[in-house]
Amino acid sequence: MRDVFFLALPGLLAAGGIAGMVWAVVRMRRLNAAWRSGVTAEGVCVSAYVVTTSHGPGHGGGPSHSTWHHVYEFTTPEGEVRRFEEAGGPRTVVGGDRVVVRYPEGRPDRATAIPPGKRTENLFATGCLLAFLTVFVLMALSFIGFYLAVLRPAAGVVEEKIKDTGRQVRESQRPGPPGGFPTGFPTGFPTGVPDGWPSDMPTPPPLPGPPGGGPR
Repeated sequence: MRDVFFLALPGLLAAGGIAGMVWAVVRMRRLNAAWRSGVTAEGVCVSAYVVTTSHGPGHGGGPSHSTWHHVYEFTTPEGEVRRFEEAGGPRTVVGGDRVVVRYPEGRPDRATAIPPGKRTENLFATGCLLAFLTVFVLMALSFIGFYLAVLRPAAGVVEEKIKDTGRQVRESQRPGPPGGFPTGFPTGFPTGVPDGWPSDMPTPPPLPGPPGGGPR
């Protein structure tokens, strides 16, 4: 149970951080591919909303971060109507605004409405996110290594000490024979006649004669 808490939880955190790093790199590559492709289409913002994330306990108990989300719709040169949702778009774009949609050739499913002029801003934001996630993952992995190298062996030694102490206490409380009680068959029984005991049988007294003094 101890290993599950100290290994599984940091492992999941590290895996989540690595997944976030992969997502940030893939998103940046897709944006660059859309900006370089040259395939454009006229789109319209269907709706826009803000997602606010609080980083402290409770409601409004810590710093918060707001991200704009837009839902766009556009038509490809082949006449196919596409709709997608994108985070991090311009805050000035609201529902009903016309935008330019860009996507890699043959991949309208990877369209973006973020203009190429935001390249530097996106690179900076992606770099900051990668740096933060890298530190986060390294901290989680460092904790796992510290636990395996130091905490786990120390906990094993402490557990063995506790078991030995409990075993000694149980053995000391186990009932035994009372003090001074003989534990074996008694010895020293007399095997002969006691000293001073008479060895000759006593002589009985003479029998009395018949009445009147007659012969016996």
